Amino acid sequence: MISFNNRLILIGGGGHCCSCIDVIESEGRYYIHGVLDNALLPGQKVAGYDVLGCDSDITKYAKLGYSFLVTVGHVGNAALRKKLYQLVINERGLLATVISPRAYIAKNVTVSKGTIVMHDALINVGTVIGDNCIINSKALIEHDCKVSSHCHISTSAVVNGGVNIGEGTFFGSNATSKHGITINEGTFIKANSCFVTNKMKKVAFLTTIYPTEPLYVADFFESLLKQTRKEFDVLVVNDGYEDFDKIKKQFSKLNIIELPAFGSIAKNRQVLIQFAKNNNYDIAIFGDIDDKFSEARIQKSINALKNFDVVVNDITSISKDGLVINERIYSNRLVNHQELSLEFIKDKNIFGLSNTAINLDKLSLDLTQFSDDLIAVDWYFFSILLFNGFKALFIADEITFYRQYDLNTIGIGSFTAEKIKRIAEVRAVHYREMSKKSPEFKVLLNEALDLKKYISSDSKLKDLVAINCEQITYPLWWELTS
Repeated sequence: MISFNNRLILIGGGGHCCSCIDVIESEGRYYIHGVLDNALLPGQKVAGYDVLGCDSDITKYAKLGYSFLVTVGHVGNAALRKKLYQLVINERGLLATVISPRAYIAKNVTVSKGTIVMHDALINVGTVIGDNCIINSKALIEHDCKVSSHCHISTSAVVNGGVNIGEGTFFGSNATSKHGITINEGTFIKANSCFVTNKMKKVAFLTTIYPTEPLYVADFFESLLKQTRKEFDVLVVNDGYEDFDKIKKQFSKLNIIELPAFGSIAKNRQVLIQFAKNNNYDIAIFGDIDDKFSEARIQKSINALKNFDVVVNDITSISKDGLVINERIYSNRLVNHQELSLEFIKDKNIFGLSNTAINLDKLSLDLTQFSDDLIAVDWYFFSILLFNGFKALFIADEITFYRQYDLNTIGIGSFTAEKIKRIAEVRAVHYREMSKKSPEFKVLLNEALDLKKYISSDSKLKDLVAINCEQITYPLWWELTS
């Protein structure tokens, strides 16, 4: 009699699923109960097996004790396989490990849950294979390798001895690696190539320094020293901070490049971004001098920028003394790994110049021209990028510890008359500049100008404060309801 945990549910009904079915049938350890696929209808067949439903049915079969195997392919991006794997884990489902009887697995090899090793693959002694991997037909993985979770080692690929492969890597058909190397997370290795090393991204951390509390400046640079990614330069526009040479000496382990100020907040930001672009940096990470950052912020931003043009991370507001006021503010409104569109930030903003990172390769200098009187430089800059087709992602697992002042509009969860006046002014300037790019913003400009007139009445302003305090618990930058 077959037990439930030997009854197998396959997640994904495409071509890779059919190949997996052949291996599963050859091994004979699991009985295939059926397939889940969002794009197929129940009752359809995949290699003779019934389509039972879609991804949401994972919950039902997990509760019944079935085992699962993710049978979606992985060419270049492991995101979907990783998502489906995580759905099973979240439901406490069982993940099968499938190994073809025609594969050779040497002694002291570990093959983890959710992984399939296909026909004629060879895995040599001392190698560790992570969760949810595809080790495809005729792949050779030599001795003492580590293949992290969610990787695909394609057909006839050769991974030489002692190689450490980062999570989510795609290793193309007939590709070969040099022995003993480390391959970064999320790397795409082309078919028929010889992979020797990852090209190290040239990364710049951008900020402006001005007269402020020395303690804030020390916190800022200390958090950069603690970053897990050590290879980056710090580009600093010095807008009136005295004795900056002492800071550079104190934090001499960081490569700090000082630039002169250029007259306005907007121009300072413009010069920073243009300097990074003109000096062949691949990635720009933004941070305010009075903030500090979680230790993997730079590395996680770089990882996310492999598939997106802009990354925005979460914010925890802190007091002047560094005490936490509000944790993970944006996670109250957004889901981790949510893609963000221009539509989302048309009437509000979460893209600050202290919690974002961008790919500079796609950036053209004509997108970095800022008017001197621009107030919300960040809102304008990222609106322009999204308007020009940049793809943006929100990540919740890295944090900017944002210094909260009385005039800030996030983190406190309430509105005042002065804040609403400030928001009205910022909106008017923002939509004026955006309307130069697209007629759709002219309507929003007129609305912003009408708002300024409306709140010139003290009674109407008071009513608007009350409405917003009641309806918006976690206000985003420049957000209002009426």
